[in-house]
Amino acid sequence: MVWIETPESSNIARFGYDDTSQILTVEFNNGGTYNYYDVQNIVFEQMKAASSKGQFLARNIKGIYRYARV
Repeated sequence: MVWIETPESSNIARFGYDDTSQILTVEFNNGGTYNYYDVQNIVFEQMKAASSKGQFLARNIKGIYRYARV
């Protein structure tokens, strides 16, 4: 898994994606880590390109994909 560090984000510390399992893993600044399941690679690419990773997560991932705290 390749991790994308997000020092500019007030909410997300880093995130990574496993293409084989289609799992997006997000580590938050508060210490929580969550897996989001069945996320297509294009969504990961869009998140990498987003100017605000936290806003992208809130609008395009939370409430749409199954998730679990790790």
